[in-house]
Amino acid sequence: MEKKDFKILVVDDDDMVREFVSSVLIKQGYSVISARDGFDGLRMLLMVEDIKLVITDLKMPGASGMDILEYTQKNNPDIAVVILTGFGTIEDALEAVTKGAFDYLTKPFKVEEIVFVAEKAFKREIIVCENRELKRILRDTYRDIGTVRDIINSNDAGVVSRWMDRMNRLKAMNVLTESEIKVLREKIVKTNA
Repeated sequence: MEKKDFKILVVDDDDMVREFVSSVLIKQGYSVISARDGFDGLRMLLMVEDIKLVITDLKMPGASGMDILEYTQKNNPDIAVVILTGFGTIEDALEAVTKGAFDYLTKPFKVEEIVFVAEKAFKREIIVCENRELKRILRDTYRDIGTVRDIINSNDAGVVSRWMDRMNRLKAMNVLTESEIKVLREKIVKTNA
């Protein structure tokens, strides 16, 4: 995943804050959309696919940052939500984190803080994606584990090729080592020779 594929929604009723945060993140290479209030933010979450990070003000007219957090936790808990507030208290921070917020920043915040939290969420998303892919590959592998003997004894080049591709993906994800793949390849080649 590249930064341009990491979609961030910035929600703040303060135009200056919203535009500032958006411009900082765009300069960092992220794809950014913005919403002018909580209701607009919830609408964006419904309409726009693949939002990975929401940076939202806590206190806004209509729907609040906590409403946005609760919505994402209920409908897509993989979305990281960062709460911004100018009225920060320890209680607010604790409540937000307890309800699933990824992070919490108090206004005024530094540019570096916004960049850091976006980078942290981006790295988290990479790990989440790798984890999903690894689980999918492992599910496929275990589902087919009963056919391994058939593959080793198979003369079907397509079946052998698909398993070789799967082993290479597992190697690329550091699940299998080169020596483990070599042993498996040797068994397949020796059996099919």
